[in-house]
Amino acid sequence: MAKVIGFSGSTVKSGVVEKAMIKVLDATGQEYELVRLHTLNMKHCIGCVGCAHTNRCVLKDDVNDILGKIEQADAIVFGGLARFGQLNALTKVFIERLFPLFHNNILKDKLVASVAGGLFDQNSVAEELSSVFQAYKMEEVESLSIGGNASCYKCGKGETCENSAFRAKYGHDAKITDDTFYVFEKDELTVESAIRLGKQISEALSRK
Repeated sequence: MAKVIGFSGSTVKSGVVEKAMIKVLDATGQEYELVRLHTLNMKHCIGCVGCAHTNRCVLKDDVNDILGKIEQADAIVFGGLARFGQLNALTKVFIERLFPLFHNNILKDKLVASVAGGLFDQNSVAEELSSVFQAYKMEEVESLSIGGNASCYKCGKGETCENSAFRAKYGHDAKITDDTFYVFEKDELTVESAIRLGKQISEALSRK
């Protein structure tokens, strides 16, 4: 059985991104592991390029163990979300820490897929992740774009704040109700797309 590893860049356990990722991973029918990036001891890349000859990072944290898991995996699923129109910072930090695997094309032809979430700009997230995959010469299966929620929904000022993402999306006179919140499980078309992506990954693995 193939091994698939997923990396969730969301800080919300059992949130929209994570639920979508689990649906994709389950649908592969393969052995998988889901890593929540916010639980890792992960420092920022310092740009020393000490990894150029060892394919491992000089920093002492959890990342080198993760690099080994990535090398051993047959496919990878990245989950990220939009913040200020771009991929969120946590996921970016992780991507930069993958640099030890860049030098010698270690990830060349490795199967990869992405789940891109957010209230806005999911397509920008998918495109940003895709550009990373291309740089590493990975084989991208597909990306899945999903909806999301804003912290403005629950901060208490979502209906009145001039900078509210809720008002930006629904208008200044809108009211926050239970129906405002995006629930992945209720989005039947996107659930079907997630299952389809998982099956696509499995089919791609069978051709390797």
